[in-house]
Amino acid sequence: MKHLSMTIFLLVALTGCTTNSQYTQPLALADPAPAPKSLSTASLYPPAATEKTGPVNVYLIPLNDFSEDVAAQMSRDLSKEFGLWVKGIVAMGTQGLMPMQGGQQYAAEDIFEQAKTVMQRLPEADSSTYFIFLTNRDINSRARNFRFQFSYHDTVRRCSVISAARMHSEPENSLGSRQQLESRFIKMTKRAIGQMVLGWERSSDINDLMYSPIMSLDDIDHLGNRHPGIPKK
Repeated sequence: MKHLSMTIFLLVALTGCTTNSQYTQPLALADPAPAPKSLSTASLYPPAATEKTGPVNVYLIPLNDFSEDVAAQMSRDLSKEFGLWVKGIVAMGTQGLMPMQGGQQYAAEDIFEQAKTVMQRLPEADSSTYFIFLTNRDINSRARNFRFQFSYHDTVRRCSVISAARMHSEPENSLGSRQQLESRFIKMTKRAIGQMVLGWERSSDINDLMYSPIMSLDDIDHLGNRHPGIPKK
C-alpha cells in the first residue's frame, strides 16, 4: 500500500515539478479551478469496483476557507491507506462564526457548535461516524491554555478540527513549502483518525506518527508517517 507521502512524490514527478497540481496548491485557497485530469492523483488509483455502502467512518468537512478538491483527494488517499470509508463533502457555511474577543483566533468549540445541524443531516453518518473539520483559520480552545493549536479534538461530539494556519513555512509560494505544508497537514489529520477512530495511544517515539507532545513545526516534520496500528495489506 502506498503511503500518502509516496502519492505526493509520484504526483510531483508526473507534473514535472510544477505547482499546477490540485493537491499541492490550494490548502490556502477555497474552491480553486479544477486541474487538468492528467494532473490528478486520482489517476494513480484504479476506480472502485462498487459504490461503498453503510455508514461513513470519517467525514472530512472543509470550512469555506479550505479547498473542497483537497478534501476530496485526502478522503480518497486516507480511505486507501486506512481501509476506512473516509468521505469529503462540499464546504460548510460559516456565517456567524467570529474570532474570539481580542484577537483573530477562532474557538474550536464554536466550529463544532455551528456544525451540529450539518453533522445531524449527513445521510451516511451514524453514531460511530467521526467528523474532521479542515480550515486555514487560526484556532485555539476557548480556555486558550496554549498560544495556538494545530488541532483540537472533542471525544463527546466525535469531532476534530485541523488548522493549516500555523503550518506554513517561508517562502509560502515555493514548491518545497507547499509540499511541507501538505505533509504536516496530512500527518495531523492521520493522527486524529488514529487517536479518535482507531483508538491508538500516543507514543514517546518521534518516529511514530502518534508521538506526543507536539510543540512545534519541527516536531511535526520529524514525526514518522506511520503507526504500528496500520495493518500491512
